Amino acid sequence: MTEQPNHIDKALAFIESLEKLNSQLKAAEEHQKQLIARLLELKKQGNTDTEEYSELTSKSKALQDLIDKWRPIYLERKEMLNSVTLEKRKRSKK
Repeated sequence: MTEQPNHIDKALAFIESLEKLNSQLKAAEEHQKQLIARLLELKKQGNTDTEEYSELTSKSKALQDLIDKWRPIYLERKEMLNSVTLEKRKRSKK
């Protein structure tokens, strides 16, 4: 019987980490929107040769790289969770 709680703990930890990753991705995407908005503002003002523009461009690229790295992982894990949930529903209907 010690096997069962261990699986439950692992499943709960998986779900919690998935929720945390989702929150972090949403925050990163929101921050990315703010960076891009500021970059567009600077561009409209013709301030693309400034240190601020250069720094924001670098931060935006680094942030996008992180988003591009972690979004597929999140989507893969979310799909795993959805398939397990769907399978459980199918079994409970039988």
